[in-house]
Amino acid sequence: MAVNYANRGKLFENDIIRSNTAYKHKKWAFVEKTEPIFHQLPSHYLPKRLQGQKQYKIGYYEGKGFVDFFGVCQGRALAFEAKSTTIKTSFPLKNINAQQVADLEFWHQLGGISFVLIQFEQQREVYILHYPDLKKWWDGALNGERKSIPYDWFVMNCEKVKSTRGVILDYLSGLGIQ
Repeated sequence: MAVNYANRGKLFENDIIRSNTAYKHKKWAFVEKTEPIFHQLPSHYLPKRLQGQKQYKIGYYEGKGFVDFFGVCQGRALAFEAKSTTIKTSFPLKNINAQQVADLEFWHQLGGISFVLIQFEQQREVYILHYPDLKKWWDGALNGERKSIPYDWFVMNCEKVKSTRGVILDYLSGLGIQ
């Protein structure tokens, strides 16, 4: 039986979106989810019965756009990826691609705050992996070192994201900027 990974992490993503909505209502931050780049084809590609109806579009996703989320808090720009793993003992670096690392690096070099929210599904825990730490692990993997980050390393070195201040995943508190 084939395994469908299409909605893996969707609950995690929805919790982040709900947290971002709470931040916006509290006027603490404005953070939005980015959408993949969609290339719309001309309407004549639609079946005849649907042509001329504005609610129908046909096209394809050209690939992932920018990082998963970006925004601003207290005058600081934020950009982050959200990743989830079912592996209990580590986070596989193959869950992040080179373009995502490059986007986070660019944001970091411009003075923004860039990070990855990592959810360990089995432990029901979320950690903040700051870009400089991601870069060390990423470069190590490219040089033949570990291809994953041990769960215990997150526990000892990363901020655990908690549900506080009326926010489901209060990552701003974990970043120390709100």
